[in-house]
Amino acid sequence: MIAFLNLWLFYVGGYVFAYPFRMWAEKKRGEPFEDPELLAHKDVLIPSLIWIFGGLIVSLFVPIYIGILFYIGLFVVVVGLVFVGIAFYSFSQSSGLVTLKIHEFSRNPNYIGWIIFMGGLTLISGLNSLWSYIFLGYFIYTIINLHWTILQEEKFLANKYGDPYREYLKKTPRYFKFKIRK
Repeated sequence: MIAFLNLWLFYVGGYVFAYPFRMWAEKKRGEPFEDPELLAHKDVLIPSLIWIFGGLIVSLFVPIYIGILFYIGLFVVVVGLVFVGIAFYSFSQSSGLVTLKIHEFSRNPNYIGWIIFMGGLTLISGLNSLWSYIFLGYFIYTIINLHWTILQEEKFLANKYGDPYREYLKKTPRYFKFKIRK
């Protein structure tokens, strides 16, 4: 196994794929996905900036080795980006509170997609260097940070949308519903 590049290429590649699609979906929707008022809270903004830039910085030093974990990780990365894309498409279909399509099975498919994506990057790292283990720590931070963000978002959305959102909370799981309705 020979190192041929660093993980940052895949890290940045995921964002290069996802964010133009997000901008298209927000334009079609007519409003941003994240409420600017929520993003202004430092307990959401600061951990999110650490998440995005921390991942970029660490990924610069993670060597990539071609092997079975590389191919498995690449598949997982694609699955994560597909989740993110489906979530963005679902958001583009309506304004306000989105409760249909993939949002009937999960209140947070976008975040699930990013967790899957980062998990795939962790596999691509091959877990065979100190930096790849540091990236594993970053992946754990990703899970914790996104869960924290979801909890903050739930409080914010309950205040913003009131009873319709509280009903949505009751019938749709935070992460994923595995039972398909008939």
